[in-house]
Amino acid sequence: MTDLSITGQQVQTQQFVPTEPFRITTNAPHQMNDASLTPGRKKLQKWLGRVLRIVITDGRVLIGFFNCTDRDANIVLSMCAEYLVEGQEPRLLGNVMVPGKHIVSCSIDEPDPQSSLLVQ
Repeated sequence: MTDLSITGQQVQTQQFVPTEPFRITTNAPHQMNDASLTPGRKKLQKWLGRVLRIVITDGRVLIGFFNCTDRDANIVLSMCAEYLVEGQEPRLLGNVMVPGKHIVSCSIDEPDPQSSLLVQ
């Protein structure tokens, strides 16, 4: 506890001690082989910065760069586009937080290697 004095009166405050240490996972090269990470966290770490495709409960499809997630499975995408119907013109949204309770499925959106112009 810490004692504070506000206008001559003594006030006691309690310091916040988190139950679990706050962890930041990045895809920086020096952290890619961290032995303390669980297999799930290692997989999420590899997905950082990749294009993620999320289908939500109302049928919309969101495609954007995977930035982060939390314990509630909320996902933050950047440069996100929303598709109401597959094949139609997207609506550009920017940064989006998708609540985990509304996620039906998510996948890494990989380009088809056969359709790439680089493959001859």
